[in-house]
Amino acid sequence: MAGVRMVGAVKEYGATRVIHNVDLEIEDGEFAVFVGPSGCGKSTLLRMVAGLEDITDGDLYIGDSVMNDVPPAKRGIAMVFQSYALYPHLTTFENMAFGLRLAKRPKDEINERVMRAAGILQIEELLDRKPKDMSGGQRQRVAIGRAIVRNPEVFLFDEPLSNLDAKLRVQMRQELAELHSQLKTTMIYVTHDQVEAMTMADKIVVLRAGHVEQVGAPLDLYHRPANKFVAGFIGSPAMNFVSGVVAEGGDSQAKVKLENASQDIIVPLARPIQSGEKIALGLRPEHTSLVDDSPLKGTVTVVERLGSVSFAYVKVGDTTMTVQAEGSQVITPGATVGIDLPANRLHMFGADETSVTAGTQ
Repeated sequence: MAGVRMVGAVKEYGATRVIHNVDLEIEDGEFAVFVGPSGCGKSTLLRMVAGLEDITDGDLYIGDSVMNDVPPAKRGIAMVFQSYALYPHLTTFENMAFGLRLAKRPKDEINERVMRAAGILQIEELLDRKPKDMSGGQRQRVAIGRAIVRNPEVFLFDEPLSNLDAKLRVQMRQELAELHSQLKTTMIYVTHDQVEAMTMADKIVVLRAGHVEQVGAPLDLYHRPANKFVAGFIGSPAMNFVSGVVAEGGDSQAKVKLENASQDIIVPLARPIQSGEKIALGLRPEHTSLVDDSPLKGTVTVVERLGSVSFAYVKVGDTTMTVQAEGSQVITPGATVGIDLPANRLHMFGADETSVTAGTQ
């Protein structure tokens, strides 16, 4: 097993830079997830680790060795693709054994490795089947099994669950987490789905336009986002944002005038902010509630009832805010409601979109 480290990693296609000076360390045995919107560079970064994309500048280490010029086959990695990439004419056993046979490993060793991986993934009954006779989830397990038999130092997953239906994705998330717990091998996983990132990762790497926006444990990013982009990307449903301006700046607290609010509110600060600075106030749907008395009021437009919880969509000026409520709470579309603004749950982002508050607990 081995950790992965990038130092000033850059990727350019001609004159276009798509990965910008990435410094990143993934510890031995960690489950790291690269997450971000489409086109943010997460798959490119993964392919740089795999050796499928050259590094324009900077260094990549796997363990203590520089890997910039090492071919993919000699990096000690195994990659699982979105498309499964199974040979349709081969059985599960033959697909899993294919790489070992190319490497001319002894037959007994091949059998032992394949059967061990099949046992870990509980796919022994699929060993004689071909891909056309299996479901999407079964095919993905076989693709993962083919990676396991190589005994890699690092597993790489490129959106492996995106072709599966919602119920199966949840099941496979659990299985991948259990697999990591069993193997204790470094894993790097790429997804655009922040729910996958939050539920599986030891460490999340949030990317935007080829830049690393923030690195941290899932709950660190949830409670203490470094900037407005991370705050809006991490969490489901997404964080609400209300524009405003600092009426009275300060070192430890600020008085803020929000758009469409009947009075100013006090926001605790982690760093000073000046009067007159434009801000965005952030509040997660699960950290607020519908109340009678609040400086921020709006009109309920839609109510989604999901059983134990409901989500109310409240129109406040030109902004629609989402509020989570108890499933039994009576909420009437068209009603005027207040939105609670608990001081210890507020996030605030300055004109440069970086956080000026300490985060929530």
